[in-house]
Formats: sequence, structure tokens, C-alpha cells
Amino acid sequence: MKLTEHVRYIGVSDPDLRVFDVVMHTQYGTTYNSYYVKGTEKSAIIDTVKETFFDRWLEIMEAEGVDLGSLDYIVMNHTEPDHSGSIGRLLEKCPKAVVVASQAGLNVAKEIVNGPFESIRAKDGEIIDLGGVTLQTISAPFLHWPDSIFTYVKEDGVLMSCDAFGFHHAAPGVLEETMDVAELYSEQKYYFDVIMGPFKPHVQKAIAAIRDLDIRMICPSHGPVLNRDPMGAVNRYEEWSRPEAKGEKPQGVVAYVSCYGYTRVLAQAIARELTEMGADIRLMDVAEDGVDAVSAAIGEADFLALGSPTFNRDALLPIWDVLARTSCITNRNKKALAFGCFGWSGEAAGFLAQRMEQIGLKVVGTATCRMRPNQEKLDAVLETARKLME
Repeated sequence: MKLTEHVRYIGVSDPDLRVFDVVMHTQYGTTYNSYYVKGTEKSAIIDTVKETFFDRWLEIMEAEGVDLGSLDYIVMNHTEPDHSGSIGRLLEKCPKAVVVASQAGLNVAKEIVNGPFESIRAKDGEIIDLGGVTLQTISAPFLHWPDSIFTYVKEDGVLMSCDAFGFHHAAPGVLEETMDVAELYSEQKYYFDVIMGPFKPHVQKAIAAIRDLDIRMICPSHGPVLNRDPMGAVNRYEEWSRPEAKGEKPQGVVAYVSCYGYTRVLAQAIARELTEMGADIRLMDVAEDGVDAVSAAIGEADFLALGSPTFNRDALLPIWDVLARTSCITNRNKKALAFGCFGWSGEAAGFLAQRMEQIGLKVVGTATCRMRPNQEKLDAVLETARKLME
């Protein structure tokens, strides 16, 4: 499909996909977007598609008039296999094509192709002249891999942004104007939270790098092409990635699960003590508040305490789910405490502390209590909990 004078859409649709990368629900399926840019002298493909769709992709390219035999460049904005998986098979059909990617991207591409290929390291601001139209590469590391770049077609005002600004949706048409606006915003926000959420400072840097460009269309690697209001997507990303204003008090989360109320007593005592020490504490029952809400609160907190009773020599599943969703990127070096009551063996707090350390939290200790807490037991627990404020 022709998008602009020099750019054609050559992506494939995967409307039946319901789970992406194990962790994302894709109720509307997804697309693996690829673009063809042709000048008077040279041509380029921007990103490939998931390898299982390679044959379908070839059919689409043939229908769009893409001459692979004369293709000059394959630009890899990002080497995650849903965008790079077909590169080896594509190179077999493009004998003169040169791969363009960041150094980090080239390193990964070599491990996918497992063979030699010609390449150019895309530096920030690199210009590739195709004849009457140019490609400019813009460094955008950690959106959401270290290798990420954007490709800007200045003459047409087109930004090819890879995973940034896109979302999973196999819309009826290629352009965003075929979508309901509310549905678009909802899916874009969900995608941002899951994929870009851990990299908010990098999102801010990338937006600063493109803010002054003449952007009339954004071509992401998933979902529809943003032609109706492309800068609206940029503005939303800027808002979503803006640092939360910090209050004067340190922010903490005390989250727990409790079978018979004993671990709840510990959680309440810890929250009360830390509040009296000057912290702003959110006390959360994971079973009531939900894993998503607790995980989001931890992401904004300065420190955390997680509690679980020991059940069959382990912590309870909801607390493990919280830790599974606690980003080792955005929460690194935060102080943490593991606590809980037990009846027999008491392993839960120790296991939680081990996992906390594995994801980069600074564990100040564990605090446990056998069965019902009394004042003596609470005093021992609170002595450890106070270390969160040191």
C-alpha cells in the first residue's frame, strides 16, 4: 500500500494472535509492519517480519512491486525476532543488500543470520541517500532494547519508530483512521505500560531527539500507521513517561497476603511504625487490591515490604506474582523487607528475600513471627523494619 510518494507499507497481519511474548494479551491480534522506501537511485526495506510469515511477506512484496534483486539496504530499527527473524532468508534473495543497524543491532543480527553479510553501523544522524529521498537514523536506545533506532524520511515527513508509539492491533485497514479513537488510546496505553514502562527516562530522551522534526506520519512496527494525529501519540508518550512528582515524605509500600490475620497484624504494625517515622505508606492486601495495583504502587515507591505466611514451606502465589511483576530495571537498589508469620517451618520470608536480591533490591533483612504476634514479637519485627528508613 502506498503511504507517501516514496514509502510503501509491506507488512503482514496476524489477527488470530491472542498472547504475545508470553506476557501480553492481544485481543485484537497484531501486525508485523515493514516498509519499502524507493528513491530514484536506490531502495531500502525498513524492518522484516516474524519468520513464520516470511512466505506471505514475499507475496505482499511481489504485489507491491518490490524488486528484491536490486534492493540496496535492509534497515533494522530493532533486532527482536518478530522484526528481524526473516533477515537471513531475505538476505538470500537480496545479494547486494547491506544491513544497516546500530552496533548493538548488528551484534544481534549476526547471531540470527549465523553467516556473513555486508553491514553499516548506523550512527546517530547517519544519512543514507536513496536519490531524491533520504533515510536518517536516530539513536533511541532502550525503546525497548539497547539496539533500537528510529528511521526518519525527511522528504515525506515519515518517522519509522519500530516498537515506540505502536501497539498490538490487526486493524481492518493499515491506517489509524480505520480505528475507534478510544480503542486506539486504550491499546496504546496498555502497550506502553508493558513494553515501554520500564524505560521512561529513555522515552523522554527519544522524544527530545525527535520533537523538532517535521513528522506527518509515524510508521511503527506493530499496529496501524499513525497518519491522523501522529504527534498526539508522541505527546501521550511524553505524558506517560514523565517522572511522578515526589512528595516531601519518602514513599513506601507494605503489601501482604494473610490466611488467618497474623501476617496482616505484622503488616499493619510495620506500616504504622514507618508512618510514625515520617514515611508516606500504602498498606495493601494483595488479595483485595490485586497484583497489578500493588506492582504499580511499588514502581512509584522508594522502598517496599512484602509479607506472606509460610504455606507448604513456601510463600503464597500472589506475593510471588507481585515479585514477578516487579521490574528489576525501575526498582533496582530500592530498599526491601520480607516478613511473615508461620506455624511450622517458616521459609517464606527467606525465599522472598532471595528473590528480592536477585532482581536488584537492597534487602535490609527478614522479619518473621511464629503464629500470633504479641508485643515482644512485634518489637523484634519492627526493629528490622526500621532499617527501611535508615
